[in-house]
Amino acid sequence: MRKINRKAVRRVLGGILLLGGITGFFVWYKFFRDVRVNYADDDENFKYGSIANEGNTGIPYLIWKALPELCPQHLPGPGGYASLGMVYEGREAPIGISVRTIGFPRAAINCAFCHVSTVRDEQGGAPHILLGATSGQLDVQGYTRFLWACAGDPRFTPDGVVEAIRRTEQLSWVDEQLYRHLIIPQTRKALLQQRDQWMTWLDAYLPSVGHRRPRWGRGRIEPFNPVKFHMLRLPIDETIGVADMQPIWEMTPSVQGNYSYHWDGLNDSLREVADSSALGDGTTLRSFESDQIRRIERWMTRAAAPQYPYAVNRALADEGRRVYVSAGCAECHDVGGTRYRTVIPVDEKELRTDRFRVQMWTPEAADAYNRYAEGTKLDFNRFRSTTGYLSTPLHGLWATGPYLHNGSVPTLWHLLTPAERPQVFYRGLDVVDRKRGGFVHDAPDAPELARKGLLFRYDTREPGNGNQGHTYGAGLSRDDKMALIEYLKTL
Repeated sequence: MRKINRKAVRRVLGGILLLGGITGFFVWYKFFRDVRVNYADDDENFKYGSIANEGNTGIPYLIWKALPELCPQHLPGPGGYASLGMVYEGREAPIGISVRTIGFPRAAINCAFCHVSTVRDEQGGAPHILLGATSGQLDVQGYTRFLWACAGDPRFTPDGVVEAIRRTEQLSWVDEQLYRHLIIPQTRKALLQQRDQWMTWLDAYLPSVGHRRPRWGRGRIEPFNPVKFHMLRLPIDETIGVADMQPIWEMTPSVQGNYSYHWDGLNDSLREVADSSALGDGTTLRSFESDQIRRIERWMTRAAAPQYPYAVNRALADEGRRVYVSAGCAECHDVGGTRYRTVIPVDEKELRTDRFRVQMWTPEAADAYNRYAEGTKLDFNRFRSTTGYLSTPLHGLWATGPYLHNGSVPTLWHLLTPAERPQVFYRGLDVVDRKRGGFVHDAPDAPELARKGLLFRYDTREPGNGNQGHTYGAGLSRDDKMALIEYLKTL
């Protein structure tokens, strides 16, 4: 029997362990190494900071960056992601996109994605960025459809994507092989799976209303139905929850549940609102980073609403304040008002706005969310289903049009004059309407821009898009309405 050479065995085992260690380190470094990016400035953190969703929903950044170059025909116009309403300020990535390295750089949305906007003095003028605003120009659904269309495009191949990446980036030989043989194919597969999962739902015909699901359009999103069906695993129903994005500046924390949040007041805890919003944007219970979400929560309470940037007729505004109080507006919209930030029943005679959004968030959904994180550090318990809409604060009202929860009324004048509300108008322009309040909705070239996909043609006849209701102030004289609008500019 031959004697075992123990030294040789040790050398072989040592070599195997060394090789395994090198391989393990390589895999960790290239696919799992997590490098957090910290921003000392709170505004910068809001604009570009991570909410820890890159590992779950992030797209490889180099691929994400190359897609507009690879598939420009699937965008509504030139300018890459800016044509979808994303806001750039000199960086490679727009505001609202975080880039975090988890093995390789990954791009994902953060809170600013839906809460940053621009305003202009005139069409083609210089944009002024508003943080915490409603993303009135952003086409969220157009963005996701672009990603899906590009993933299904014949150009989306390892050769095609690598060639597009090379136009702006240098890849090492090792990284190029990883992208060619693993990262690009897996990205395409994930995007197509997401398309197959959601496209049928987005385009579904709803027998109960005799219409397809309405397009979201610019400045709108349906945030809670996807949560119901995907995260909470509730059965798919025919409810419609499309609504305008809300501003998140000056978000006073609730004390003992005295304030509510979201359009229908479905939660009265700002902390739960912040935590659930992160989950809705792709953060998981496992990846959740409390320190970052608490920082954003504090930012929302400190961020100031933007002041109206144009001249105000002070005498007329003072008269408008008198009208505001005498007409009862302060009772719902001023701090200290008896109905400030409370839920007004949708059946109230003067409210009776489109009820699709409030019907979407069912008692079953609220109960499911309250059970969702039981036993974890989040442990939700403040979700509820209501029967109405929130009487919201009016800070920065001038910059939050169109109005009502579904953005169905283009200007403050139309809000106060229901008989003149247009059946069809155009959303997505950021030119301030200085006379009527809100944004220009009827520019001469708007129909052509809408045909190209650069604006959204809003049709109030579609389900969930109704512009009825909120008739408070409708009986005021024209002079009183103009005075009231002048005052509302100052809030």
